[in-house]
Amino acid sequence: MSYELIIIGAGPAGLTAAIYARRALLKCLILEKSLSGGKLNKTADVDNYPGFTSIKGPKLAERMTEHTKHYEINWEYEEVTKLEKKAQEFIISTSEGNKFISKTVIIASGAIENKLEIKGEKELTNLGVSYCAICDGFLFRDKEVAVVGGGYSALETALYMSNLATQVYLIHRSETFRAEKEIVARAKKEQKITFYRSNTVREINGQEKVEAITICDTKNNEERKLSVAAVFPCIGLLPFSNFAHQLGICDQQGYIAIKDDCSTSIPGLFAAGDVARASEKKIKQIVTAVAEGAIAAQSVTNYLKKQQKKRY
Repeated sequence: MSYELIIIGAGPAGLTAAIYARRALLKCLILEKSLSGGKLNKTADVDNYPGFTSIKGPKLAERMTEHTKHYEINWEYEEVTKLEKKAQEFIISTSEGNKFISKTVIIASGAIENKLEIKGEKELTNLGVSYCAICDGFLFRDKEVAVVGGGYSALETALYMSNLATQVYLIHRSETFRAEKEIVARAKKEQKITFYRSNTVREINGQEKVEAITICDTKNNEERKLSVAAVFPCIGLLPFSNFAHQLGICDQQGYIAIKDDCSTSIPGLFAAGDVARASEKKIKQIVTAVAEGAIAAQSVTNYLKKQQKKRY
């Protein structure tokens, strides 16, 4: 089956693009490899999205998905493995062995968690090393845990785990945090959170499960061990764009390079959300992802209109 638009990813950017595309009466398909809503499903509380003083991330994902499905959009839960363009059409291959054809594509595949790349991380993943406190935090209630990072997600994770764990160690390589002052202040007030600033994690220790971490003070190079049952790395994201690398549309960090209208260097190919950026100064927020989804969908509509005029 051929479509006018295929959207890769069903996070806030992809869902918004789908809503705007269907309102323009485009025949479109969403391809999503996991849960609809993207990173919202791993977010405890959303306090800065207009219309909600506070809402749980999974709940916002559910509402966005319901809104999108109201427009009767074609939907397939398959992982995209390859994207190519032949003549005037895009061909998308999936892990299920299927191929989908479309006149245009919006890549809104989001990003995946950065790894610490230290000894013990890979070996103990799912044995105490977790990249989702919402998913796994309950498993470590009444235990001591560590959170690694200094951005919004690290502070949010530390606050979330302070409701479950007896003690939360927050390890950050710098003295200052890369997050809003409000959430930093909240974390500092929480008695269960102990800060280890200017420290890095050297190793995650344990045999069949996480038992401790080895941290190092970057100022004096002194090491110490902290007994913990879990480690939650929150050190940023990597764009999920592997399937598009051969197209030559990604920058050195793997982000899809876009213009102000969310178009790429390939006609008919657009991108939005955490996987794309026009500048390194871009902020990654739900509201910016939603905005780019709307822009990308409108750009697709304009592109298809121009292509139609050329035929006549």
